[in-house]
Amino acid sequence: MRSTPAQVYIDFANESDRFLPEGPRWMILDGRAALVWVNIQLDPQATEGEIHVHFPDSDGSDDFAIACPGRPGFLIPTATPHHALVGMDKVLRLVDVWEGTWSDPLVAIPDDNPRTIINDAAVVPGGTAVVFGTKDVAFREPLGHLYLYTVEDNRVSILAADQTCSNGKVIQRHNGRFLLWDIDTPTRRVQRYHLDIAARTVTPPAISLDLAQEPGFPDGMCDAGDGSVIIAFYNPHFAAHGRAVRYDLATGEAQEEWTTPGSPRVTCPLLVPRPDGVKLILTTAVEGMPPTMRAQCPNAGCVFVAPTSLTSCPAMEPLREPPW
Repeated sequence: MRSTPAQVYIDFANESDRFLPEGPRWMILDGRAALVWVNIQLDPQATEGEIHVHFPDSDGSDDFAIACPGRPGFLIPTATPHHALVGMDKVLRLVDVWEGTWSDPLVAIPDDNPRTIINDAAVVPGGTAVVFGTKDVAFREPLGHLYLYTVEDNRVSILAADQTCSNGKVIQRHNGRFLLWDIDTPTRRVQRYHLDIAARTVTPPAISLDLAQEPGFPDGMCDAGDGSVIIAFYNPHFAAHGRAVRYDLATGEAQEEWTTPGSPRVTCPLLVPRPDGVKLILTTAVEGMPPTMRAQCPNAGCVFVAPTSLTSCPAMEPLREPPW
């Protein structure tokens, strides 16, 4: 299997910027390509996070961050320039990333448990809906749910219950409906559902990938567009490097891996087509690292980049603009 060391792409001077970066996305801001991601929270006790923006065509001096009025679990660009849908704590809101302005909450999830917040998400092909999940911030009990949000009626419904940390998702068209692959991190499995948007339901899940033998926990996931997915592994233990692995969904075979030297807690992958080939962006975190481990992991919390063997990758489809 091909193994490629990733390189540090973005380093941070502030430890808070390294705490829990996740969910990288590609946006166009003021006519320029931008890499955008969420930092869920800034330290273990924080109740607010940030959105970070990096312009690949600059030396970093144009980069900026937007304070969030809560802990952002995901950010999904919409079809309206500069706008994105953000899942934060227990609500969905729109943000103008360029202006740094927020809408009022669009809708709240039907969950008042103080231990759950919104986590990872994926757009349904066609841009009419989003599937997202919640997590137990203590990472202990199946308090979370899998949700469907539809733009047209600004409505949230529960698709599945009893998840502890609902993470990476991939959605593909299939026979007039959709296939949904979903990770509930503590199970170390990728489960497949049939998703019916009109009925707002999913079928009982089937196991697509069993990752119990892999070091670390599966976290974020992205579609590689060739019947495979790339999964980031969050390793709570010390390791010289972290990993992201591409798996064939039909066979379960590991086809390609990338390592992140000095950063074992890889959170999310993103494939981006660039003039010199398809690149893989990986976010990593320092969340929960004791001081001794942090000293041994100098690149923890950095954003990494690596080449891939892929010749193309799925286009990043925006979400239709919800009502502002």
